[in-house]
Amino acid sequence: MTYQESDQAFEPEAGAQAPSPGQEAPRSAQAQPDAISGQYERPPRRGDPDIELWKGGYSMRAMVATWILLGLITIVVLVLDVWITQNFLKEHQALLWEITLGFLVLVWGYFILVGLYKAATIRYRLTTYRFYHQKGLIFRTIDSMEVIDIEDLALHQNLLERLVNVGRILLRTKDPSDPLLMLYGVYDPHEAFKRIDKARRDEHVRRSIKIG
Repeated sequence: MTYQESDQAFEPEAGAQAPSPGQEAPRSAQAQPDAISGQYERPPRRGDPDIELWKGGYSMRAMVATWILLGLITIVVLVLDVWITQNFLKEHQALLWEITLGFLVLVWGYFILVGLYKAATIRYRLTTYRFYHQKGLIFRTIDSMEVIDIEDLALHQNLLERLVNVGRILLRTKDPSDPLLMLYGVYDPHEAFKRIDKARRDEHVRRSIKIG
């Protein structure tokens, strides 16, 4: 993830009087601490450069429940095979083990390929003014929307996702093509949530729109 800040100092509006020594500057003219870094920065304003604020993609950690379930199924199948071979099947034990191991390899291989495919094809990118969502490998689709169109967002995590630091972020937007856009498998979702929320709030400030 990258986040860049402008080094340009905030200039007061024309006609504004500088505070005399010992007098505190008006709150509207003071730089406010950044909600993410905690450092002071100038307020957002029109003409800010369109820079990359955050990027991410699908993390295979989001499949933690799948891996645990597959592990349990593997243990049950192996224990069942041992019980069958010791109590019922005295012959053709090698064939049973070949079928069992072949089945487990196919199941594990399928879900590993699904996870790798999602990790390689799903990408998210946030800039000062736009949010991009990329998906697909052979036929790639890149959708974008203005951050001003993001009306609200919500972070969802279950217990397992919190343990491995992944989550899902739901964007409620004005975009007719994606009124509800779910970002799956986001690594460090709290950081992503803060950056997306800050970007949309900064754009409201630039356009002098009050956020309810």
